[in-house]
Amino acid sequence: MTTKVNSRTRTRYVPYQNFTGLDSSRDLFNQDDGERQALHVLENAFADFRGQIVRDGPAEYRFGSHPIKHTIHYDTDTLVAVSEKGDGLHLESEQGFSFDFVYPSSAIVTSTVFNRQIMLTARGLAPTIFDGSIFRASSSSAATVALPAFCTTVQQRLCIAGLAASDTQIMISAANSIDTFFGDEEVDSQSPLRSGNLDIANLLGTADKITGISSFETDKLCIFTNDRAFVFKLDPDITLWELQTEASATYGCASHNTIAEAGSDLLYCSRSGIHALRRVTDNGLQIASVNLSEQIDQIYRSLFNKVTDPQQINAVWDQDEGQYHVFFPIAGTGDFNRLTMTINGGSEGIRTSFSTGEFVNATCGTSLGGNLVFGTKRGVYDINKIESNEGAMPFVRIETPVLWMGELDGTKQAKSITLQAFGDGELTITAIDDQNRDKWQTTVMLTDEDDDGRRTVPLQRQYERPMSIRFRGLRFKFEYKGTGLFRIIGFAVELV
Repeated sequence: MTTKVNSRTRTRYVPYQNFTGLDSSRDLFNQDDGERQALHVLENAFADFRGQIVRDGPAEYRFGSHPIKHTIHYDTDTLVAVSEKGDGLHLESEQGFSFDFVYPSSAIVTSTVFNRQIMLTARGLAPTIFDGSIFRASSSSAATVALPAFCTTVQQRLCIAGLAASDTQIMISAANSIDTFFGDEEVDSQSPLRSGNLDIANLLGTADKITGISSFETDKLCIFTNDRAFVFKLDPDITLWELQTEASATYGCASHNTIAEAGSDLLYCSRSGIHALRRVTDNGLQIASVNLSEQIDQIYRSLFNKVTDPQQINAVWDQDEGQYHVFFPIAGTGDFNRLTMTINGGSEGIRTSFSTGEFVNATCGTSLGGNLVFGTKRGVYDINKIESNEGAMPFVRIETPVLWMGELDGTKQAKSITLQAFGDGELTITAIDDQNRDKWQTTVMLTDEDDDGRRTVPLQRQYERPMSIRFRGLRFKFEYKGTGLFRIIGFAVELV
């Protein structure tokens, strides 16, 4: 911790800055760092690559009025949503097209875009296809009998798994055909573009089963089970399919709908955390799974344990902001918790920071061409950029761990607090001591009149407030409501 001493007044300033997001790897009373300060609560905001706390973007209503269970972009202007109504789940597009068949309310829908069409699947139900104007049942008799739970697209082929008759088999379509699987063609076909099957039962060595499938590195199919993953290299030519023996993924996937391609990484949620399947940096040859959420392991497990069925967990990757949003349904409440992993790049390399959110009670999401969309309990909402003034604004809540500002057992006397922040709204600051007693509170009216949008220091606005209190340790609570961009760069406590 760096302190600055004023030799004339014999006071010293204890600054806190360069925030790193949530951290549950250490106790609340053992996280006072100052230079890279972790937070105890970070809700509806995140820590960016500069270590600033930035409010999440506002939400603007798009369409629908019922709870959304799943959503996907057909194109940048067209969404397909699975909404829950009184009689079950309905498939519909925002243009008003819908499917006559109603899915059971318990169905977990997955989807993929293939050959400019969307395939939607749910365990125990026949696949449905949307071509931009109509929904129709799949014309593949093999897929209709298979009743797949999962689907994905790899190398001009459509892959389905979670089959009614086999939980270790993957059916792969003929090249460029959404309605042709093994059993739909002539049995003696020798075309290299014909459909095929993969079965990993004899690779498992256990009674495990497939929990998700995804494309990886353009030409590879990743098959997840509860405890591990297998990677196959696919090709339009069926004779060139092969198992990638250099892949060693020791963490399985808990939910197919959490799998998301993020650059060269494949992100997904396991029972223990958020993981990435990636090329090992040392040699670039081996594929391995990496745990990205060790610093919030207790927070993650707490959220995971509130879910009745892990397959109900959803996630979306927002490429523009570098954020992976995970949505956890809380059993018995109808509410959702959102966990966000922000990936920050810079001179120190790739770092992750974590935050949570309850804004708009988001249930799922989809992103395409810079358009991030959240499904909610009340329809579909666009999530605008952080600087936008359009839409409903998130209410921000931030809490630090206990900050000792020196020795742990000594009593200190504070004189003032200086806040470095930008925004246009009302910020309430509360100081709570190590015995959980409220010691001080003030409200700061922020204004954006001097904020020219630059993200550089020196800072253009500082807010100093008297804070005459005695304490051993303090934690600070920040609550903000307002419009537009909001950032906290840091704060400092003046001690005498």
